[in-house]
Amino acid sequence: MDTVSVSAWGGGGGSRRTIPSNAAAGPFAGREYGGGDRHTIYGTRAYGSGYPYGANNARSIRGRPFPYGVWPISWGQNYLGGDEYSLNAIINGTTYELDFLRPGGPMGVVKLAPDTSHWSGVSSEEVYEMIGDRDSLAFMMADLVDWCHVQPQTLRRFDPSNPSSISQPRPENVIQYYRASSFAVTYPGYKNTFALGSNISTSQTFADSSPLPSRIANSGFLRCINDTIGNALPIADSPGLWKSWMATILGIAVWVQALILEIDDNGWISY
Repeated sequence: MDTVSVSAWGGGGGSRRTIPSNAAAGPFAGREYGGGDRHTIYGTRAYGSGYPYGANNARSIRGRPFPYGVWPISWGQNYLGGDEYSLNAIINGTTYELDFLRPGGPMGVVKLAPDTSHWSGVSSEEVYEMIGDRDSLAFMMADLVDWCHVQPQTLRRFDPSNPSSISQPRPENVIQYYRASSFAVTYPGYKNTFALGSNISTSQTFADSSPLPSRIANSGFLRCINDTIGNALPIADSPGLWKSWMATILGIAVWVQALILEIDDNGWISY
């Protein structure tokens, strides 16, 4: 992929680019990337939603472009083509450890628990989870602590294909996808039956999903989380645009300002 900056709070947009069609370009040679802007960052509760272009097959995300410069979450084998983006994906006969090639670093998950001293009427049990690449999670955790009074938490590895991952979120727990399904917020008390079975589709709207539990349907805490992610989540800049205050080279890191991070031996972030 060409060098491209990624900005938090940036507008994105601009022209689409193409990953070179050669072996050195890696597993996704020839695909388009970039062009997605901040106004189109929201998806629905359907995996594969939120693509401003390239969503031609509602039954699979296989082969799609990367409008925001990153590739989607993978829920493992046989879920709407997402195995193409799994930890050890086989693409054109070659096995790639994609989690270590992924822009922003390996996939992780982190709890979003409210600091109830700042949220009147919000229960300490109203805890969500956030899924995404490590660097996007680190940045958003810092912003959510500041803007939404989320309690700082430690990131943990996200690997739904692991048999021991029963404590991790599942597709039916997702209440919102962002950035072409490369980032998501889940709630363990929510079960979207439309995300299960043989008739699932990437084109499902909010009306095509199970309603949220009444205890969170009008939550100000959830609204703050959703709005802040929509406004701040790092996305690929328009070509030629560089924002020195918050930008980085895609595939290396997202610089997190005003936050000291201690990275453990496994590359995970502790606060």
